[in-house]
Amino acid sequence: MKKKLLLSILGMAATSAFGEGFVILDNYDATGGLVTYGPGIPANGVSGPLGTLGTGLLSGWTVGLYYVLGTPSISDPPNTTVPIAPLTLATGLGATASVYDSTGVPGEFFSQYPYAVPGGSPGGTVTLELIFYDTADGSYASAHYRAHSAPFVITMQAEFAIPPTAYVGPAFSTFGESPLPPPPPPPPPYPEPSTFALAGLGACLWLARVRRKNF
Repeated sequence: MKKKLLLSILGMAATSAFGEGFVILDNYDATGGLVTYGPGIPANGVSGPLGTLGTGLLSGWTVGLYYVLGTPSISDPPNTTVPIAPLTLATGLGATASVYDSTGVPGEFFSQYPYAVPGGSPGGTVTLELIFYDTADGSYASAHYRAHSAPFVITMQAEFAIPPTAYVGPAFSTFGESPLPPPPPPPPPYPEPSTFALAGLGACLWLARVRRKNF
């Protein structure tokens, strides 16, 4: 009985010491970087009046995360592309938040839940990129207006750490981008191979007819 009790206590201690590592998608409770309007972006991410360049985003935008464990060297400055490998899109509870709607402060956001980084542990490091995109298109990959931050590093915390420490707010730098460039025009239509063959046959018949007339 005593042995079982001791093993149970040791198991609880191990779970506490080697539990999941969390980050907090929040720049409201721990201020720092903002997400801002770039040139030519509608204030609501859809249409109508443009947002004021360099000011914080208002309603109509979602913010989220890409992540990779550790501190690999990643050269991926702020832009509108999909974050590069080995960064992976964070999904699930605490992985996204609404800009402005959750705080009433332009460019700020917070999630009600900390995000459990897959494979992470308290005290470990994770490299993140913050993403923002228009809510109308539903996801970063399909968004017409979007951007991501430069990579930044956070030390993960336990889920209910007091005080909480793993806020993204102080760790990323303010960023904003232009809308995605328009897609390239489609290539000019080219005739089917059979069209070339028929044209060649027609030319040969015409030459043959001309020769008959001349001889």
